[in-house]
Amino acid sequence: MLVIEKVSHQFGPHQVLNNVSLQSVGGEVTCLIGHSGCGKTTLLRLLAGLLRVQNGRILLDGEVLASQTKMLSPEERPIGMVFQEGALFPHMSVADNVAFGLPKKGARKRATEWLKRVGLADFAGRNPDSLSGGQRQRVALARAMAPEPRVLLFDEPFANLDAPLRRALRDDARRIIRDTGTVGLFVTHDPAEVLMMADNVAVLEQGLIVESGTPQALYDRPESLFAAELFGEPQVFEGTIYDDRIVTPVGEWERRVLVDSAASNGDALLVVDADRLELRPDDNGILITSIQSFGRLNRVSFDGTRGELAVILNWPKDAGTSIGVGSMVRVVPKPGAVFASPRCVEKDNDSHYYWWTQHRSK
Repeated sequence: MLVIEKVSHQFGPHQVLNNVSLQSVGGEVTCLIGHSGCGKTTLLRLLAGLLRVQNGRILLDGEVLASQTKMLSPEERPIGMVFQEGALFPHMSVADNVAFGLPKKGARKRATEWLKRVGLADFAGRNPDSLSGGQRQRVALARAMAPEPRVLLFDEPFANLDAPLRRALRDDARRIIRDTGTVGLFVTHDPAEVLMMADNVAVLEQGLIVESGTPQALYDRPESLFAAELFGEPQVFEGTIYDDRIVTPVGEWERRVLVDSAASNGDALLVVDADRLELRPDDNGILITSIQSFGRLNRVSFDGTRGELAVILNWPKDAGTSIGVGSMVRVVPKPGAVFASPRCVEKDNDSHYYWWTQHRSK
């Protein structure tokens, strides 16, 4: 088991990680997600031994790898890493890249075995420059696994590949981690990658783990704005929060729709997933001017109190409801579905959506 215990790190006055604790077991993949600059890559560098731990500890199967008083060098740690660009040596053959750093005795045999495992046994004598992007990442995966590490770190390794290749490589990586019992830690921004790869997910926000759990739990009921945005189709509205209600361009809401029922009164930016919105008849509501369906979702346009606007929601217009074009309605979220933050929005003149433009810390 890999244990990250109350790890904090800063660069000068900037706090990058703040009391981060996380556990990941062998044979499973933990995905780290969060905005750029939230501390994901810094955490990977600490795990790999590329940075010294300032506060806290990193342990593997009970052994301290790093603390304020101890730091094993990268080569002393049973940890492999796969980078976004592969980082292969262009002057070496594919087999030599995989064998690099292995004990000389048996290195070639082990490299050949791992190239066979990732489907590149016939490419052993080629140079990396002659390979496709997907093939180079397979070589990088084989090179990372050849020393038989107990932990494998991925820093968005498939980000620059097309969708079919990403799917294939995700399957390869997940299978190898399960088969070998390796601890997998995966940094990504791709929600499909999280859903397909992860056994567990940790959301980093400004150096803090603000949410963790299974992908299904974060998908069904996110507790952080980032998870809501990542997995859903977030709809963003301007609104004003009062003691007993919330006033929005699409109708009044009860306070119980908020994720944080103690949110401060005042102007706010309200974010809610399309799957957690519904339409209700209201003679004093807003007029539906058009409905466009795409897949399971509908784009519903309204003549609202602030002019024309549109909302995407998962609303079954053909499920026996009498609501349609010309109906007066309210748009209502489900309880505990709305994230609120101080307002800072602008209007998209083409689509008339209210988009979230609040500055996020890097």
